[in-house]
Amino acid sequence: MTTMNPFVILFRRDRGPLSEAERLSLSQDIGAWARLHNEAGHKLDPHLLAPDSRHLGPHRDAAQAEALPITALLFLEARDLDEAARVAESHPGMRHGFSVEVRAWSAPNPAVTPSGAAP
Repeated sequence: MTTMNPFVILFRRDRGPLSEAERLSLSQDIGAWARLHNEAGHKLDPHLLAPDSRHLGPHRDAAQAEALPITALLFLEARDLDEAARVAESHPGMRHGFSVEVRAWSAPNPAVTPSGAAP
């Protein structure tokens, strides 16, 4: 059995909003694409982000963050970064003006109690 690892694809929109026809086409294309990759064992878990956001912290340059905002996240499983990148590169959004970034991710370390023992 091949070990699968967790990855996330971050989607950014390079152009203006999609037309209604483009949205419909993209939706249909993504449905077929997702079925294919779920059947291949990638366990896709998509999340769309709302356009409203708040930028906090010392580096909260909203203009820079808004230049190419992240519009969606797609969690998936793949053998390695190369395979995750191939999955991302085949996403229909690539033909509709989206750029993507692929990263491995992990859950945070479990909380440690003051005594040093995990709860």
